[in-house]
Amino acid sequence: MAPSLSPKRGLVLVADDDPVMRLLMREMLDQVGLDTLEAEDGAQALACYRGMAPDLVLLDVDMPAMDGYAVCRAIRAGETQASVPIIMVTGSDDLEAVTLAYEVGATDFVSKPINWPILGHRVLYVLRASDAIARLRIADAQNRAVLAAIPDTFFRLDQDGYYLDYEQGHDASGGVATEQCAGRHLRDVLPHDIAQRLLEQAQAVLEHQQIRSVDYELVRHDTIHHFEARLVATGPDEVLGLVRDISERKRTEEQIRRLAYCDSLTGIPNRQAFLETLERELARSRHGGKKFAVLFMDLDSFKRINDTLGHNVGDHLLKAVSERLRETIRPSDLVSRAEQQGNNLARLGGDEFTILIPDLERVENALNVAHRVKEAMRRPFLIEGHEIFVTASIGISLYPEDGEDCNSLLKYADTAMYHAKNCGKNNAKLYSSSLTMQIMSHVKLEVGLRRALQNNELYLLYQPQIDVPSGQIVGVEALVRWRHPERGIISPTEFIPLAEETGLIVPIGEWVLRTACAQARNWADMGTQPVRMAVNLSAKQFKDDNLTQIVLSALQETGLAPGLLELELTEGTLMDDARATMFTLEQLRGIGVYLSIDDFGTGYSSMNYLKRFDVRALKIDKSFISGLPQDSENAAITRAIIAMAHGLKMAVVAEGVETDEQLVMLEHYGCDLAQGYYLGHPSPPESVTLMLGNQYALATPATS
Repeated sequence: MAPSLSPKRGLVLVADDDPVMRLLMREMLDQVGLDTLEAEDGAQALACYRGMAPDLVLLDVDMPAMDGYAVCRAIRAGETQASVPIIMVTGSDDLEAVTLAYEVGATDFVSKPINWPILGHRVLYVLRASDAIARLRIADAQNRAVLAAIPDTFFRLDQDGYYLDYEQGHDASGGVATEQCAGRHLRDVLPHDIAQRLLEQAQAVLEHQQIRSVDYELVRHDTIHHFEARLVATGPDEVLGLVRDISERKRTEEQIRRLAYCDSLTGIPNRQAFLETLERELARSRHGGKKFAVLFMDLDSFKRINDTLGHNVGDHLLKAVSERLRETIRPSDLVSRAEQQGNNLARLGGDEFTILIPDLERVENALNVAHRVKEAMRRPFLIEGHEIFVTASIGISLYPEDGEDCNSLLKYADTAMYHAKNCGKNNAKLYSSSLTMQIMSHVKLEVGLRRALQNNELYLLYQPQIDVPSGQIVGVEALVRWRHPERGIISPTEFIPLAEETGLIVPIGEWVLRTACAQARNWADMGTQPVRMAVNLSAKQFKDDNLTQIVLSALQETGLAPGLLELELTEGTLMDDARATMFTLEQLRGIGVYLSIDDFGTGYSSMNYLKRFDVRALKIDKSFISGLPQDSENAAITRAIIAMAHGLKMAVVAEGVETDEQLVMLEHYGCDLAQGYYLGHPSPPESVTLMLGNQYALATPATS
């Protein structure tokens, strides 16, 4: 019978055909805290071992059925992992018996007569040693597994630069052939310059006992690979090295650098790269007493190209402009140091480009460069079968005459560029000669805007909003325009910011509201399906204490149902003063008008304020729609906005829809409404009236 064992006590198999010997051994082992399992012959001993897996075996050599040597040999033959310690008990201590015991796999042997007090301690020692060996084997296996999983290469060097050993990682070799590295010098394995750098750093590691690293490049399979060797002292004259292939990291760093400093569309330096180049040139010019010029170039009427031919053509045009600028600017125009030449031309954004001309001796030199650029831009561009003609307006600021810091020089060059546009475009102007004209033009435009309302120069266009599933016009957005008596049509992007700045946006906004409500009532009276009129509210309008009364008055005067008026607010307007915003929104909701958020995604985009302000609809900004369907990131954002809005029980309007592919994708995403040039340009009221009439006629069944 097997004894009941405590998990904390070791189990020893005692195999001896003499019951007295077994009894004495059992007593001795019990005294040292070990349990015993007994066998009276070799066959029984082997069976007990296989059934109970003891921690140690005491085998008498002379036993019936199988002697101790045969049992030991059988145990060792069947082992697959760590060896159980086996102590042979023999009646003779001749050399032949001892040798045979070790040959069959015994761990130790004991000669009869047995010294019983010593035997117990001997057994404990053997168990302790066996346990230590087992732990070492586990640790060794773990270390080998870790090393096998590490892709890095390890090597050891002596203080003279000779390899002591070289262990290659599973997917890296440090860039060298590993055969027979041990015993060879660094210079025999690596290129001389790399070997010299490694040797110098290895000696510094031994001297200062600090970790050092060396980066180097090697060509492997016709490809440049980057490696990093980290060195650490493991003794007074020995260095351990770890070599890692960092090619992927270098590629990532280069990609990050390109993203940070290169314009993703054109490949030329971006604003950040140009600003850093400008800072360096400022420091160099201050130190050397030099002058330089900053040219700020903007394409004239670039928006027209985007609007008529599409943004794809516009993007290709910007690439072509970048290439032509590179070809036009001569090396003599740029600083002679090659490492800085690439950053002297940059795209700041949109259709804005900058050029730095260092070491300027005469102002005429900057004007000559600007003239060459203007003439180069005038040559036609062939883009996707379209012959496109553009011109450029250029502003020039000078260091140190116009400014002594980057922001001032860029701002003044930008101001000069706008002056060039105001002077008829396709022009180049110096900042110093255009400052007064710029101020006067600004003042003149402000005076004209103040008279625009009185002289009936403002008018509204209406852009249809369609229901995406049905394709029916369900709403329109009112868009204000200004027909200047001298300049013609002035873009809202020019006069709306001025109206905001001067406060004129409040009376202009009230006029837009009343005019739009009157037009919506006219369409409602046509007997067709009513359409909702969307009117933008500026931040200043929203903060006007009389806003609620103005809206009520416009609805009462025109007779328009409140539900057919939609007021659009930007995220920034809503977030400016949360408490006042809540009060105003509650008043407007009390009237019954429809509230929506315009240009969603370009401001705060906070879930919290969406819940608090309880608006009815979101208008996804056209910047997210323009890249569809190719831009996967914009697609993901658009899909997320639609899902979020629907989760909050809000309708979604997509702005800037320009292609059928975009409309199909929006319908797939579950977008409710859409507007854009593909669905309808901003149009005069009579054109929209015709569209609504045609829609009503198609929807009304014919009667006999």
